[in-house]
Amino acid sequence: MTSFLADFRKRINRDDGKYFQVGNRPLHWLEIVGLLLTVAAIALWQLHVKASLNMLWALFTGITGLLLTVLGDTLGRRRP
Repeated sequence: MTSFLADFRKRINRDDGKYFQVGNRPLHWLEIVGLLLTVAAIALWQLHVKASLNMLWALFTGITGLLLTVLGDTLGRRRP
């Protein structure tokens, strides 16, 4: 007996071109760090008043996180 998610994944992965391929891919370490920095930027944006930080910390953390995510994605796709 297969689970609901296994059946759902089989139906999505049909080769008729109507659906997107669902699956995992390896992440580059820069992409992981970038995603974590982006989440940290959201936390800094929400907590900057309580932590008495300047809003620029959240902005620069978010920009750095997004750039690292894009760079890590680009480098990760070049690997064979």
